[in-house]
Amino acid sequence: MKIERTRRGARIVADDVVLSEILDHAGATHSLFDLLAAAVATLSPGPRFAMLGFAGGGMVAPLRALGCDFPVHAVDLDLGAETLFRELSDGWAGDVHLDKADAGAWLAKRRGKFDAIVEDLSVPSPVGTVKPYVSLDLLPQRIRSRLGTGGVVITNLLPLPGTSWDALYACIANPYLRAVVVHLDDYENRVMIAGDAIPDAREISKRLRTALKSIESDLLRQLRLKTLRFT
Repeated sequence: MKIERTRRGARIVADDVVLSEILDHAGATHSLFDLLAAAVATLSPGPRFAMLGFAGGGMVAPLRALGCDFPVHAVDLDLGAETLFRELSDGWAGDVHLDKADAGAWLAKRRGKFDAIVEDLSVPSPVGTVKPYVSLDLLPQRIRSRLGTGGVVITNLLPLPGTSWDALYACIANPYLRAVVVHLDDYENRVMIAGDAIPDAREISKRLRTALKSIESDLLRQLRLKTLRFT
């Protein structure tokens, strides 16, 4: 993992993958983190929010720019970038709680429910940065058990060698009644939005585009949404 200083803050990179865009102000990162923040801002039914996988807190800047001032409860096994995040963001980021722990164990010990959970876990591998297997076996049900009524889970998906996209979708979407996948033209990543009460793809697309436009994010023109259906 390496840190690159930018005119607006800093960037954390591993295996040529940007793990975080840390800004020195609230605003758009013009990266995937804008989409994650927009999904929380427009689809969460309440202010109880958890982030699994923090790295440098890349989605905090767009989240705050979108007017979400609620506390952020985050967990990560590696807190190496926390000092940098605090240096650049403490003046405007608001209430951000960060714990060093395994995401599954952290969820199991938490009391109460969350309205929105972002799952942004990744691990290095010989072929680059991929999703950990825990994202496919343990976490889907563990996350489901910690969602409140009408809650939404937003998952940043990466390819996993030997596993098809459809298999990834099925594992993560299985606990929910509805799921959509967001494709981005310039990214290999895909973002799944799932829940028992989320709107249809057309309405989600409308909300995401409105939010991204409001912070002038470059991601606005890249979105394509697909409703998942399993037989």
